[in-house]
Amino acid sequence: MIRPFDLWGQRGWRGQEVAGESNYSKEIRGLFGRSFDPDGTEITTQAHLIPEPTNKYDPNAVKVVCSGNCVGYLPKEDAARYAPVLTQLIDQGWTPQVHAGVWGMERPDWDDPRRSRFVCSVRIDLAEPHMIVPTNMPPPELHTVLPTGRFVQVTGEEKHMTHLASLVSPAGESWVYVTLHEVEVQRARSTRTLVEVRINGQAAGTLSPAMSSETLPVLAHLRSMGLTVAARAVLKGNRVKADVAVNMRKASELSNAWLESPPTANGVKPAAEPVTASAPPETLAPEWRFVTPPTWPPPPPGWVPPQGWRPDPSWPPAPDGWQFWVQHG
Repeated sequence: MIRPFDLWGQRGWRGQEVAGESNYSKEIRGLFGRSFDPDGTEITTQAHLIPEPTNKYDPNAVKVVCSGNCVGYLPKEDAARYAPVLTQLIDQGWTPQVHAGVWGMERPDWDDPRRSRFVCSVRIDLAEPHMIVPTNMPPPELHTVLPTGRFVQVTGEEKHMTHLASLVSPAGESWVYVTLHEVEVQRARSTRTLVEVRINGQAAGTLSPAMSSETLPVLAHLRSMGLTVAARAVLKGNRVKADVAVNMRKASELSNAWLESPPTANGVKPAAEPVTASAPPETLAPEWRFVTPPTWPPPPPGWVPPQGWRPDPSWPPAPDGWQFWVQHG
């Protein structure tokens, strides 16, 4: 059973080329069906990105699959960068997917102008490798994620640098889940109601007064439905300075249909007792690989838990019988 995972960072621009499409012209031609116009047709569809470690030409190969058929591969130099994180998703039971633009047309054959030949191209919407998955877990409670829109800058991050510095990615930027909460902020002679932005349950800053006023009615509405409000955000910076920008639509841009029936995710309560991911039966050897449950953040490539390591207690419990250690082959 395929469990699709929409890679983060897609911006509606299919800038990543796919190599080798001409070898799969029959499969690509089949994507158009009867709507194909010989003068040129372009469609948008979903593409799965599947690492192919047994590929005899490149162990980092990543094939691009549309409607169950291979339509090409990521270029070799790009595949080497994407294969590790895509492999982690596959190992955790997910199928990475992105939007793809597929174009095709009939042209006269150069060798025989009386005949035509099918030419095509495939391009996909793919962010940089460190920006295609979030680096933290979604909220453990029942929640909804606000639709993406424009980036809204968070203020006051400097007050929370101890927390934020521990979350900044080595790449300098990453996607994270945030939650939005109504808070009362004490001023010299009054209080002000603002929207506090939290990462992993801890404050990361607030929205500006103007943006808070815009967002508070949405929080109140969704809270009345028993929902925690989450959003996607980009965390940039280093150990001394960090910026958080929330990607969300303004309240006035949300449709009535979405407000009446927002998509929700069922939260999972944290385990009462942390689960210890004990070592494999014998001393760790190259043939053993540590595999995290699909509800945990993916670890860095090749990461091995040190002796005595335990997962963050805020993470959901591992499924019953989950095998943390898998032997290659």
